[in-house]
Amino acid sequence: MKKTNRSNNAASIWTVFIVLALMLAFAGCETLDFANPNSPEISSATMQTLVTGAEGFMRADLDVYLQVVITIGREGYFFEGADPRFTGELLNGPIDPGGFLTTRPWSARYQVIFNCNELLNRAASMDAADAAGVEAYAKTVRAYQLLLNLNYLDDQGIRLNYDGDLTVPFATKAEAFDAIEQDLNEAMTALGNAGDAFPFALSSGFAGFDTPATFGRFNRALAARVAVYRGDFSGALTALGQSFLDAGGDLNAGVQHSYSTAANDELNPVFEVRTTPALKLHAHMSFEADAEAGDLRFANKTFKRGVEDVLDDLRSDLAITTTSSSTDPFPIIRNEELILLRAEANVGLGNYGEAETDMNIVRAAAGLAALAGTDATNGLDRLLHEKRYSLFAEGHRWIDMRRYGKLSELPIDRPGRDRVIEHMAIPETERSESN
Repeated sequence: MKKTNRSNNAASIWTVFIVLALMLAFAGCETLDFANPNSPEISSATMQTLVTGAEGFMRADLDVYLQVVITIGREGYFFEGADPRFTGELLNGPIDPGGFLTTRPWSARYQVIFNCNELLNRAASMDAADAAGVEAYAKTVRAYQLLLNLNYLDDQGIRLNYDGDLTVPFATKAEAFDAIEQDLNEAMTALGNAGDAFPFALSSGFAGFDTPATFGRFNRALAARVAVYRGDFSGALTALGQSFLDAGGDLNAGVQHSYSTAANDELNPVFEVRTTPALKLHAHMSFEADAEAGDLRFANKTFKRGVEDVLDDLRSDLAITTTSSSTDPFPIIRNEELILLRAEANVGLGNYGEAETDMNIVRAAAGLAALAGTDATNGLDRLLHEKRYSLFAEGHRWIDMRRYGKLSELPIDRPGRDRVIEHMAIPETERSESN
């Protein structure tokens, strides 16, 4: 006997309702052809609705995901006086497998995957070029969602069966990476057969990456991130060469989650008014203490409030200001990360001069002097420092420090009480009655 897998089967019950709302926000007045709007079925959703729903729902519970990874990675703290889990469970454990910090981001990713799988089913009945475009989009997005959940659970692995059967074991971390890479590579191959345009529209968050040719650069950017995570540094350099990396370009260029004040749309989950007395998301004080004098990344990403907020023996006077309004986009992957991924790959390969050149690109943009003498003794630490400040509060610090066995270097503000959590718990919704 098995229980229903809410991260897979529940999506089929209410994803249609979600994509309807997202469709209204993303695509205005397009006709939504449902035979019975009081009892919609996924089979009634148009292809555009499924694409729009997948893209829109990639943002679902992103705020919770970021609150978790920012807190555990000691980039900041989320001061929510009504919920002690943010200053307790995330800082000293144990992680509740049934709590929303675990289950909501996890389930949201599989709800997107549900849409992607339905798109892949639809592709079988399309003409060759359209089918290739749909396959490329669905597999790229699916790979990205799986990667986020793997970030959450790390060496515990993730679920790769989508049939709701909870008796099927989780894939191992290596198997999960294999599946993610396979999706990305198969998507890239499909893009070569997808013609000049997709048979669907993407939002403004994909501006410049909304044709098969340009979407491929996004696909390779994700492939480079995965390759670096796996320690495949040569593979990462190959993927970066096919991505949108531009050493002389806008560091913020890339693919983004878009937001608006339109009905049923979402607002940027990181934005808060920096002077509000009830500020929740604070930067960790070490972000200031460890910053180099004159680093514009510290100046631009935080705001000194002039008052120290205190909750549960934790304190900070720094607001996170990576966004300036509630409708600012939030990056999925951007040029600055790609430059630093190339530096990271070169550090891994012992090419310290090339790595230093790339690190100095982002340092120059931050108003800092160039590095010199990068070598085996300091290359990795320098790289992680640049990633910490360039990609602050974008969801990378915890994953980066964990990959290099450096979690013990993260600050502990309440000695004897706190520790650094290595991974989130396997969600309770993924457990069968037989285990």
